[in-house]
Amino acid sequence: MTAKIKLNAASGGGSFSLQAPSSSANNRVFTLPDSADATLLTSTSATGKILQVLQTTKVDIQSIQSQIFTDVTGLAVTITPTSASSKILVMFSISVATTEYAMVKLVRGSTNIFQGNATGSQVNCTVAAITQNAYECETYSHTFLDSPNTTSATTYKLTAGSPYDAAYVIYVNRAKNDTNYSYVPRPVSSITVMEVAA
Repeated sequence: MTAKIKLNAASGGGSFSLQAPSSSANNRVFTLPDSADATLLTSTSATGKILQVLQTTKVDIQSIQSQIFTDVTGLAVTITPTSASSKILVMFSISVATTEYAMVKLVRGSTNIFQGNATGSQVNCTVAAITQNAYECETYSHTFLDSPNTTSATTYKLTAGSPYDAAYVIYVNRAKNDTNYSYVPRPVSSITVMEVAA
């Protein structure tokens, strides 16, 4: 005989049953929390689930010479959350070189997000890059959990610039010296977004 505890619903005629396995040599213990209330999640519960995943990959090269932060072309992704309570997990990887230094920002729509706390003449940014060797290209990666609080189409992108000097050049997916030798890299950049159910 299988042991079962059955609880009838307060209304609606349904019930909940807690049933022991039909055959087991082990003793199992189900412990309820004593510090707070709890809700059991089922296989159909949406909380914490990844609802959708979108990615954009950039394989072409780009040169940016600007004191104003400029879009990294082809490195944007648009997601439409299914619920305003959803979180968006943003992951990106960008490969850059520079004549002096470069800064990269993560942007939602037209709003800079996930950046530092600058003071004075300092510049808020997500990534600060500097190239030590003319034949190298550094890859920078970050992960950020955003709360856009919307169900409208939302675009995440990367911008880059060198605010200090208009002469500085930023190179995406290539080295400063992009010559035809086997030690010269041509890397890749990408941005990925995941909708996470709240």
